Amino acid sequence: MNLNDPFGRVQQKQQRSYDSLRRSLLEAGVNTRAAAESVLRDLIRRAVVVTLITAAVLLVLPQMGAAALMLAFVILFWLLATTINGYSLVRRFIREELSGPT
Repeated sequence: MNLNDPFGRVQQKQQRSYDSLRRSLLEAGVNTRAAAESVLRDLIRRAVVVTLITAAVLLVLPQMGAAALMLAFVILFWLLATTINGYSLVRRFIREELSGPT
């Protein structure tokens, strides 16, 4: 029994997320390690692009700095959380589905 998740709800949610991602990746034709690693690079690239866009908005609209900064923090926090979660799920997909026998 895990004290942090006594009823297994978090683990079940993570498994559902992984199953959904796995199904989506297979439907998209991601069936090689190189293709899956390309998905990982795209995740990171999107995070960098959003960060740069946020920085540009802060520089172009300094009079709206406080509102833009608050919105930027919310967006960046959400992006960071989803990127880390997605990255770990894709890594799991590579480990479980695409790694050959060692």
